[in-house]
Amino acid sequence: MRKMRLLGAISLAATVVVAADSVQPLNVKTGLWQVTMTTTIQGMGTPQTHAYRSCVTKDNLNQYPFADPDNHCKYKVQSSTGSHMDVSGSCLPSEGGKADFKIQLDAIDSEDVKGTGQLTLAGPEGTMHGDYSGKGKWIGASCPAGMR
Repeated sequence: MRKMRLLGAISLAATVVVAADSVQPLNVKTGLWQVTMTTTIQGMGTPQTHAYRSCVTKDNLNQYPFADPDNHCKYKVQSSTGSHMDVSGSCLPSEGGKADFKIQLDAIDSEDVKGTGQLTLAGPEGTMHGDYSGKGKWIGASCPAGMR
């Protein structure tokens, strides 16, 4: 029985290593990006649009590279090729509660990215579900001082 458990653990570890090797960075330019996200929460009426700038570096291309610097979110890449990335994660909004999300991101070319996603918000008003879409546009090769 112990041998079976050990074999199972080794097999699982090997699968995790192989999966980690399958994550390829997105084929997009590094530098400053303009990101626009539109979120629709069921039962909340009008969609909300939020724009921000994100600094994409060579180091964060294997991660979700378009993080909003003002949000407190954690991202986990589920899979990634040069043109597509699946990400899951969670945020802790300043109003309280927790937001869990999934993102499907596509690099149209090295200067244009689009994405869609689903989210679940658990907060003081209860649980709400929503969808969002977004796009990113490369602005330039350098980022302002102090921007990560």
